[in-house]
Amino acid sequence: MKKKIQIIYCLLIKLHAIPLVLLTLVTANCQEKVPQSTLPSIEYTVTTEINYAGNKDMAQTMDIYVPLHKKSEKLPVIVTIFGTNDLWGKGDKMWAGDSPFLSYLLDGNYACVKINYRLSTEAQWPAQLYDCKAAIRYLKANAKKYGIDKNKIGVWGHSAGGHLAAMIGLTSASKALEGDVGYYKKENGSVACAVDADGPTDFESLKSVEEEYKNSPLFKSFFNNDMEAVKLASPITHADGSCIPFFIYHGVKDKAVSVKQSEELYDKLTKKGAKEIYFLKITDGGHVFSDERITQQMLNFFDRYLHDDKSVVVDDSEFSLN
Repeated sequence: MKKKIQIIYCLLIKLHAIPLVLLTLVTANCQEKVPQSTLPSIEYTVTTEINYAGNKDMAQTMDIYVPLHKKSEKLPVIVTIFGTNDLWGKGDKMWAGDSPFLSYLLDGNYACVKINYRLSTEAQWPAQLYDCKAAIRYLKANAKKYGIDKNKIGVWGHSAGGHLAAMIGLTSASKALEGDVGYYKKENGSVACAVDADGPTDFESLKSVEEEYKNSPLFKSFFNNDMEAVKLASPITHADGSCIPFFIYHGVKDKAVSVKQSEELYDKLTKKGAKEIYFLKITDGGHVFSDERITQQMLNFFDRYLHDDKSVVVDDSEFSLN
């Protein structure tokens, strides 16, 4: 069911930082914790459970958030792709959470989207990639309806979502990996920039060394031991010098997906001559973590490539959470 609602969120703003902490849904409760004058509100409309595939499958739906105080008639879009448990086997778009998602709505500079995609327990690869690209095609075809700029779409995902964001970014020009999900075949699933957080990039190497990958739906359902399919599903296979602007961040102490996966993707992209590629390593970061500095650099990245603000510097210097 589609529904459109207006929500006011109260966020705690730290000095010189993007808002990160969601306090409450009720303004009255916010007033009890912090004086209202110090809490700017985020006002936006959200249209939920939009089916981008033209069917009734909840796994192929998305939510579109548009700030009420838009800075321009056509807003750039940040698409969030959720990560999953059991390696692409369980999850939902609401798992993406509200931080830093909602912070991108604060200044009225972006529309934001959360998407679902069919999991590995439901459909074999490359259905997951095809779903994500179908969602992007839907956004482009309905850009006027939602007041968005079809040429300024960026994707961001963590873990399994990071893998899909990387695949979207690295195969934006690939007709072979476009898919035929949905009605909007005249559009394409290309994006302007991509952010990959802690995503696996080379399944061929992971399958041989990670026992949990061997037993996951990823390989049982996606690939059925077809190594050509494994290679095709690996972002590193598609890395070349024509890559769109790309931001990678990864925790060095990540035990779920080794930081070597991101290191190898970054190295291949740079060796192939790709420009405007960033790699931020968090020396004591694990697989799931949050930090204001990461949020800020992601926002800088999107400002630079979705708002064409070349004065913004994306700092990918290695740092510690402590």
